[in-house]
Amino acid sequence: MFILMFSKYYSVKLQNMRQLTLLLTMLLTYEAFSQIPNDSIYSSWWENKNSSIFNSIDSGQFDGNTYGYLKLNNSGKIIVLDFQSTKTILDIDMDPNKVYDNSIKRYSTQTTSGKTFLTYETYALANILTIMLNGEHYRIGTIDGASDMPIIGMTFNYCNEKTTEYLTLFVNNPLELTTTRQIMKDGDINYLEAKKIAKKITLFPGSTLIVTISK
Repeated sequence: MFILMFSKYYSVKLQNMRQLTLLLTMLLTYEAFSQIPNDSIYSSWWENKNSSIFNSIDSGQFDGNTYGYLKLNNSGKIIVLDFQSTKTILDIDMDPNKVYDNSIKRYSTQTTSGKTFLTYETYALANILTIMLNGEHYRIGTIDGASDMPIIGMTFNYCNEKTTEYLTLFVNNPLELTTTRQIMKDGDINYLEAKKIAKKITLFPGSTLIVTISK
């Protein structure tokens, strides 16, 4: 009798676990696929990316300036990072394998006060935004896999006038940048452990940067 009751109990528990697993799988699948753009969006991204006048350059360093602002929430404190014609460097590092792109392009600048630093990296459609605030490295985005997914919630746009390129970065939705990657690097710990102790900042929609670089 006990064995029969235990068997029924175990069967119900197993069924509930299977239902929970199925529900979680459906939710995760929906979340993942709901962010996958359609072919038209992909085409527009590539068309925009390919309009950069630096696409044909495999390596080198170029000078420019950054204008605009970033509004963010840092532990409940609202901060505005101001960029008024701040000096900017574009470093182009060649990818010897040229799998998805000829090179990684890295834009480096700082705020008007010179106290906060910003780096924007791009390879194919993938990109990374890093803000060095109060000695902490806050980051969003990754360059791996097929390198075909840019940061969701931030648009990028290239246009040019003769030998000057204008790269506009515009925040459409709140973006959460964390120190997870830096903690993993410094502490030699895995992602899940680093995520538990990571700090974060949130960029507000409307934040805009215009990066001008001379070829």
